[in-house]
Amino acid sequence: MKENKSYKIIIPYTESASIGKKFTVEYVLEAENRFCAQQKANEKFDSYTGNTNACWIRTADISGIRIWRVLPGDPAQPDFIDELIAKLPAKSDEENIKFMKRLGDLEDITASSKIISLTKQTNKPHIVAVAIETLGKIADPTSFFAVKNAYRKDLDTEIKLAIVKALHKVALPEDDIQSFYKQAIKDPDVRNAVFSLEYSDLMPIWLTECNTDDELELIKEASKALGEKALIAITSLGLTVDDSRCKNAAAIIDALEPYAMEFHWADWPVASNIRQAYKSKYQTW
Repeated sequence: MKENKSYKIIIPYTESASIGKKFTVEYVLEAENRFCAQQKANEKFDSYTGNTNACWIRTADISGIRIWRVLPGDPAQPDFIDELIAKLPAKSDEENIKFMKRLGDLEDITASSKIISLTKQTNKPHIVAVAIETLGKIADPTSFFAVKNAYRKDLDTEIKLAIVKALHKVALPEDDIQSFYKQAIKDPDVRNAVFSLEYSDLMPIWLTECNTDDELELIKEASKALGEKALIAITSLGLTVDDSRCKNAAAIIDALEPYAMEFHWADWPVASNIRQAYKSKYQTW
């Protein structure tokens, strides 16, 4: 299970009692990622209206919400982030890389447009790769097409790997990324990287495409990192014993068993029965 990180959230808002005046409320919350932090902040903001006896209404300015990761020693206000963003593009590649990595750690989407501009430096593949990696860390959905459309078969391998690792992080639930990964997994330059992603929605593709013991080991390791999400992904497929993916699924369930036992995963009884059905038919496993 991933450890929570600390996030600062500033929500600007207006009050019905004083429409022309702007207010802000600030939270520091623990969450798995920025998206979850914003959800928690929204809930806290909304709960105030529900729990107060005030006769006025608070309305959040959604477009003005600012969120970033709180790191030791950083100032409490986002001015220092704005100063970093203003330095891009820098005078040297080394500075560009340093600033982008810092901004990636902060996960503030305010930096996205400047970083997207650095993905256009096609004569500097390492800069492009770092820029795409940074967009993945920030996980801003508005950068989805900038990341996805950068992929080409003849692209530098470092850039292709960065795209493969970043795309699922910047995608919204409604974005079609399955078709992208179905194609990417057939590219030998990035095939192993696709099998190694901590992204449970790829389970159907993994089970279908896995052809070697080495590839199965990559899926097992990714599944262990995903934890219960991987088990749910397998059980939700509704595989029958005649499905060609069953053998790989059973091997992954085997790898997840110690964790399911330790953490009492709710889906374990279903997964265990599925595994037993697979093995009953294929005794040679």
